[in-house]
Amino acid sequence: MTAILFRVSRLYIRQQQAKQLLWVLLMLVLVAGSGYFLTRAEAVVDYLLPVLGVAACSAYLVKLVQLLKRGASGYPDVEVDASAGTLKVLQETPVVLNLSNILNMRIQVALTRVLAITLVTEAGEQLRLEGYERIDELVAALEAVLPEDRVIRTRLRY
Repeated sequence: MTAILFRVSRLYIRQQQAKQLLWVLLMLVLVAGSGYFLTRAEAVVDYLLPVLGVAACSAYLVKLVQLLKRGASGYPDVEVDASAGTLKVLQETPVVLNLSNILNMRIQVALTRVLAITLVTEAGEQLRLEGYERIDELVAALEAVLPEDRVIRTRLRY
């Protein structure tokens, strides 16, 4: 059996980038607001909240800008090779995960569609897969390799 390649959908990438852009705008507003209150502070105590606001929002703002710059490369392809028992995350430095080392696979389902897959390894590492175009096929490929007692389905109701 050959390896099966799964890609993140373009719609999912656009949605995530739109959310990140909205958060960037919100952080800019909060940093500007904190800066404004920082210029209006009269006592030393009045400096505390604006300084904390600028520090916290600026750190998150930098992280969001990095995510936006990375773009589509921040959403790597996944390759499942059932015959070799491996899952490869194809990014700059590929990560190979041996499927026999997976403690459990949690499949999050909303109504009838799969939203996300979370894999937990024996080392305690977690890999969350969401937004893939053929995520149902990805679930089927992983379920075919993993023992039934390691697969958990959870329903999200909203």
